Amino acid sequence: MHIFDHLLAMPDELKNLFDDFPSLLFHQEPESWDGIPGERFAITGQLCHLLDIEIQGYQHRFHRTVNETMPELPSLDGYLLAELNQYKQADPKQVLMQFRLARLQTVKMLKALKTEDYSRRANFGSYGEVSLLGLAHLLRSHDLQHLACMHWLRMRLLYSTEL
Repeated sequence: MHIFDHLLAMPDELKNLFDDFPSLLFHQEPESWDGIPGERFAITGQLCHLLDIEIQGYQHRFHRTVNETMPELPSLDGYLLAELNQYKQADPKQVLMQFRLARLQTVKMLKALKTEDYSRRANFGSYGEVSLLGLAHLLRSHDLQHLACMHWLRMRLLYSTEL
């Protein structure tokens, strides 16, 4: 399935974008968050959020969807996770490595499923009823949202007149 290729590409996409940021900006927040296409996290916070949502969100959601009948999958409060997991003190390079390993684990789990498992369904917050394969596409959508956030931060922190 092509979705696996897209999911597996994310760690490299993330690293390539991250490598373009000067280290002094890893924890820098813009003066204004107007227009950001997602959560208001600095670069390191974006990475931490992706890692937390990968492990505590999607890996858990996939597992429950395969093993339960029509589970109710809760959304996670990203800002609460940021506070609890101290995103502002995190080492972004370590987080990138952890994300790579977590994503490999996610895709390995998905590839090991039987074809009929991809049709299993769950209720997922405001998305409503969704199949397991649909959840995989939502994960990719989440990836793209946070890549967009990082591009937005690059624009705001490096190329904005506010600096």
